[in-house]
Amino acid sequence: MDLPARTHRFLRAAGRLLLDTLLPPLCPGCGEEIPSARWICRRCRRALRPAPPGWICFACRSDARPGGDREAGYGCRVPGHDRLFGRAAYWMEPPLDALVHALKYRGRSDLARPLGRLLARRVSFEAPAAAVAAVPLHRTRLRARGYNQAGLLARAAAPGWACPPVPDVLVRCRATRAQARLAESRRAANVAGAFGVREADWITGRTWILVDDVVTTGSTLLAAARALEAAGAARVIPAALALA
Repeated sequence: MDLPARTHRFLRAAGRLLLDTLLPPLCPGCGEEIPSARWICRRCRRALRPAPPGWICFACRSDARPGGDREAGYGCRVPGHDRLFGRAAYWMEPPLDALVHALKYRGRSDLARPLGRLLARRVSFEAPAAAVAAVPLHRTRLRARGYNQAGLLARAAAPGWACPPVPDVLVRCRATRAQARLAESRRAANVAGAFGVREADWITGRTWILVDDVVTTGSTLLAAARALEAAGAARVIPAALALA
């Protein structure tokens, strides 16, 4: 016999209360106990520091709009640089660094949904995009981790940008060393030519938002964006959850 909806709600609430009592969830940002209905405590949520609004150079952190006819593109205004302008949601500092670490290295894939929604809420674009892509992992790292955190963020953020997620349109053609372990001077060479595309015909002529979790020098996003542009993308708009 089916139970009334009110009984279902009561049983779910009682189950959550019992679970919170026996195994209280902890805030991934600070380790404090939180109700099961929350994914982060209020103190950590308030402590997230927004990155500068608008376009920013992911390499030199200049907030000047790129020159030329393209609203966002390559060419840092610092002479001799070849950089990528994009937009980021927050600075990579406590407590966000703990949240990203949990997402990437502690199996907390559940954090991608609320973090992706925050990304879409903090980062907006003047022109509409056709689809949302994500910086991919190499298959060996993907097997080890079990998921691509950038792809999960892209799926969660896409509804906020009113365009479909296509996180697997890019592929990592070769394994690369972890960027976090390399000096800044070696990061661009590490990822140069590391990305390719699937279904190039669908990429051609479309505007893409390209999502990554953390940006330090912009080398990874730049290499991935170039792969999309080489396949015929009309425009690539980089978006990052965190700016280191």
